[in-house]
Amino acid sequence: MKRLVFCFDGTWNKLVPDLATNVVLTAASIDRIDQHGVTQIIHYDEGVGTGDLDAMRGGMFGTGLIDNVREAYRFLVFNYDPGDEIYVFGFSRGAYSARTFVGFIRHVGPLHRLHVGRIDEAVELYQKRKEGKDGTGEAMRRFRADFSDKVCIGAADDDWRCANHPGYTAGKAPQLRIKFLGVWDTVGALGVPEILPFSGWLNKEYDFHDPSLDSFVERARHAVAIDERRELFPPVSFGDISSLNETADFTNDDPNAPYQERWFPGVHGSVGGGGDIRGLSDDALAWVLAGAKQAGLKLDTSVGTRIHGFQPDPLAPLVNEADPEWSATQVFKDDREGPEHLWQLSASTIRRWRSPAERLGGKPYRPGALAKVADKLDALGPWDFVPPTDLVATEKVKVGDLLSTYARRHYGDAELWPEIFEANRDVLDDPAEIFPGQEIRIPRRAVTPLPPSAVMCS
Repeated sequence: MKRLVFCFDGTWNKLVPDLATNVVLTAASIDRIDQHGVTQIIHYDEGVGTGDLDAMRGGMFGTGLIDNVREAYRFLVFNYDPGDEIYVFGFSRGAYSARTFVGFIRHVGPLHRLHVGRIDEAVELYQKRKEGKDGTGEAMRRFRADFSDKVCIGAADDDWRCANHPGYTAGKAPQLRIKFLGVWDTVGALGVPEILPFSGWLNKEYDFHDPSLDSFVERARHAVAIDERRELFPPVSFGDISSLNETADFTNDDPNAPYQERWFPGVHGSVGGGGDIRGLSDDALAWVLAGAKQAGLKLDTSVGTRIHGFQPDPLAPLVNEADPEWSATQVFKDDREGPEHLWQLSASTIRRWRSPAERLGGKPYRPGALAKVADKLDALGPWDFVPPTDLVATEKVKVGDLLSTYARRHYGDAELWPEIFEANRDVLDDPAEIFPGQEIRIPRRAVTPLPPSAVMCS
């Protein structure tokens, strides 16, 4: 078994040393071999609009997306073996590419490498499925049975092959599922912008893409930008994930739910990265990668790696560039259609809303996209945390450290880690997520007085 990791970068994003997106940081931080000897192989795609000739067409209209998907699929065909795990990441239109890539695999399956010459046929079948031209479920199943025969896409494939393929027996081909899908602020603006007249008619040629989420993906996380207002960059949500979580016996507000979509503070790049200010994008990066680690991906956080020492900061500037350039995409602006429930919000969003105005440049955080949950957020009250000053030490987090590590070291009892967590609530939202390079306060423990009976006995 090996892991294949597909990383699709955003519009106009490429491998720039000092302005790395979260996709670049992810790709550059994946261990080649995990602690159990499992090989992890990376495919990185720079995204649409990164070439000199296609920059305008690809960046503004999303053309070239299917070519990026085709290239990733070719890599899959040559490298995939049954039993391998597949992880997929993406940002912006790269997130849309990532989700389309997953949808493409779900429809046509991973071709056996002997049939690599049929990739164009697979793309054509995928594109025609919405037109009712040879794209019915029957045609898809036959294509998968003939040319992607080493795996099944769900139990229905297995049943169909038992009934229609002589010699096939139940369970002969294992069922393929995507291990993890992690995306930042999916943008699906393809073709003519939707705010322009006749856009629906003009964009019919792009209708074939399938970014939907279902149980073909075992785990998924989507970080969405609250403060992105450009109408040319509309978000594409996962939709209703409740039934997926219920089927897996989880509630939507469970931090371990397999399917999660959370809204994070910041504009598009402040969630997906690519600027010189990383406080907010580091937070969204940490959250998505936490899901990937739960799924089994091994990341290299040793000193000198790209994600060693990153510092999530929920109160960082909403724009991730110190000197942002103006672009034509900023002409049309409006608030996004935001979330309706508190469980859809990241911990950093709640923290920022509750923080005093003086910590946010004199203005409280009240974005229009959060109008539907404003009353619920106000009901939580202000953030009144005061950092303790009576400390026994401060610890600089090293790779492998846990809060229990410090509790054992300073208190002699690893189970006392919650006291350290509570002393660092201004920098920690999840006790399981501390990062190399962070400074952690170790508060002095209050001495518990002996009960009167004990004093009398002494």
